[in-house]
Amino acid sequence: MTDERAPSVPVAAFGALALWYGVVGFGGGFAVAQRIRRAVVDKKAWISESSFLEHFAVAGALPGTTATNLLTMLGLRLAGWRGAVVGAAGFLLPSVLLMIAFGAAYDRVRGIRSLASFLDGMGYATVGVVAAVAVDMRRVAVKSGAEALIGSLAALALVFRVLNLLEVVAIAGLVGVLAFRPPGPDPMPPVSSRLSSWMVGSVAASGSAALVVVFARIGVATFGGGFAMIPPIEHEVVAVRGWLSEAAFRDAMVLGQVTPGPVAIAATFIGYRVGGLLGSLSATLGMFGPPFVLSLLAARSLAAFRSSRQVQGFLRGVSPAVVGVIAAAAVALARTSLHSVFAAGVAAVTLTVLARVPSLSPLILLALGGALNLIAH
Repeated sequence: MTDERAPSVPVAAFGALALWYGVVGFGGGFAVAQRIRRAVVDKKAWISESSFLEHFAVAGALPGTTATNLLTMLGLRLAGWRGAVVGAAGFLLPSVLLMIAFGAAYDRVRGIRSLASFLDGMGYATVGVVAAVAVDMRRVAVKSGAEALIGSLAALALVFRVLNLLEVVAIAGLVGVLAFRPPGPDPMPPVSSRLSSWMVGSVAASGSAALVVVFARIGVATFGGGFAMIPPIEHEVVAVRGWLSEAAFRDAMVLGQVTPGPVAIAATFIGYRVGGLLGSLSATLGMFGPPFVLSLLAARSLAAFRSSRQVQGFLRGVSPAVVGVIAAAAVALARTSLHSVFAAGVAAVTLTVLARVPSLSPLILLALGGALNLIAH
């Protein structure tokens, strides 16, 4: 880790930067992170390239969404704890407001046949988008037979609902600590134990509201970004609690992709549909609160986080499991969306195109899927 001294950045300036990327933050966490890098490294010179890359690596390794974690960590580094708060809040605010508006207008929108057909077509394409994410991540996260086995077992456990997401992550991480941990002593007491104990405590202390508890349990265990959250969200809000219909759940996933900010912001829409404005705030707090605190802890002990053998082993085990989790997400969406040859064809074409041209914006294919279904009907 670089030991350079961070410049003092005004909280308002950092908050304005985060808010701007909350407005224009389409394309997923990695695309947004690249835009943030250009701003804080190239244009404003607030932080060095090497320090930014270090923060980015840890942000991507934490549960939650990469861009939100990154802005939290950079905010703490550049503008103190207030910078961390305005960084995360500013980035999420535009998409939260949009999701509340969508939640309020959803019944009227669904009642318009043309818009309903367009949303259905986007839902078909969403299956292909999520499957393409799993294919793309497999190239970098699965490099051995053992890692392929971990990913396959994680997918099967979630598809057949043998384990929940938290259990899958815990088991995969334990396997990683035991099998993939680098040799040698730890230079500092392992930060992983402190993080693990906080993760357990955060869920227990998240309050009695069911929305907060449900989404906190998902948010604290979700490595690999918002797409990895789809299977546990579908299981909790559709299968177990019956809060949403399958069609409304599918629409929530579509809206999470076509709005700026992280895909996981779909939690805000779900919360609004379940409990109105208070429900939307509760679900948002549950989804993003635990990863926010973990990002603060990791930013305060960056060297220990990166050098801990236990953490390295844990992440080595979790990485292939994330591929399986996202593959299970594609299966979960396919179960709720693909009930015709036409729908399966849209999903297959979307997957094929994105697998061959991963740099293409998914928004283009989502809009194309919606337009094709609108024409077909």
